[in-house]
Amino acid sequence: MVAYKVIFYFTSKGKRPVLDFIEQLDVKKSQPKIYALLKLLEEQGHRLGRPYVGHVKGKIKELRTKTSEGDIRIFFFFFLRRNIIMLHSIKKKTQKLPKQDIKTAEQRMRDFIVRYERGEFK
Repeated sequence: MVAYKVIFYFTSKGKRPVLDFIEQLDVKKSQPKIYALLKLLEEQGHRLGRPYVGHVKGKIKELRTKTSEGDIRIFFFFFLRRNIIMLHSIKKKTQKLPKQDIKTAEQRMRDFIVRYERGEFK
């Protein structure tokens, strides 16, 4: 039973940064692994912790996985009880998360909330 719902953030121009990122990864190896992890997140929600989920900053968390293409991080936040909003994704290349990527996730979270209040997301 799916208790939570993953929602992919989209820009005001209709781009879907996280989904587009996932679709550029290896179809046979990386994509299935990430989609399985997203399904696990939908099933477990807040209960899913390390090694799959880590705290980044404020409300922002990261979904963590290793693929043949490197370490993948997908930034997200929980919204209105049972929604999980996927904001930004990267191939992690250093020990620390790049500050610019955290800022991008924060900006998209604020943008999502404003646009949700206007009725752009359901």
